[in-house]
Amino acid sequence: MISELPELSADALHVWSLHLPDFSEGMEALHAVLSPKEQAKAARFHRELDRHSSIAARGALRLLLSGYTTIPAAKLVFQYSENGKPALAPSDGAAVSFNVSHSGDWVVLAFQRGGQVGVDVEKVQKKRAVLAIAARYFTPAEQAQLEGADDPTNLFFQLWVRKEAYVKACGSTLFRELNSCSVPRVGTQNGWYFQGLEIDPHYAAAVVADRAPKQVLLRRLSRSLGKSCFLSAV
Repeated sequence: MISELPELSADALHVWSLHLPDFSEGMEALHAVLSPKEQAKAARFHRELDRHSSIAARGALRLLLSGYTTIPAAKLVFQYSENGKPALAPSDGAAVSFNVSHSGDWVVLAFQRGGQVGVDVEKVQKKRAVLAIAARYFTPAEQAQLEGADDPTNLFFQLWVRKEAYVKACGSTLFRELNSCSVPRVGTQNGWYFQGLEIDPHYAAAVVADRAPKQVLLRRLSRSLGKSCFLSAV
């Protein structure tokens, strides 16, 4: 269960972050709420970090959705779009929209009532050839921003997570769509709301929704020492 889960109102956007090292001793509890297919998917990862990321992302998703819908976490049923984007089955409270991303030590989850939402987190890699990547996936205006930036690597990742979150919110998995639209650093554009997230100084993260919320709540999940629950909002 989740303790002190805040109410997800119609005009709110909730974002939760989970730091994997905090859950090194809590994976069994997260694993227990997964479906057999989700457990099998996690088992296929050879690296422990990748396996734990898969378990934590799906386990935390189920537990948070359980808190928002009051349906037991293990009994939630998901359905998938043609592009593979998951959603709750109508009988399980389809009014709650969500998205999940994980990179390195972090998992980030976003929720709102209805509509479309996307989230992305990426570890900032200082040695990436960001200008070469931007030439393929960024618009000319964004490429110009990078070329004139004092820290092009940081700006690249800040823009990248916004573009990824936008594509995920739209329900697409096509990388070629990244170079078809410029994204703002913050605020709305063409009816879409963009917000950067401060998760970790070594990571970039952003959330995108199809409407501007009146409230954006960012909270971090941590293990509880209590026996009745192992996640708490801090």
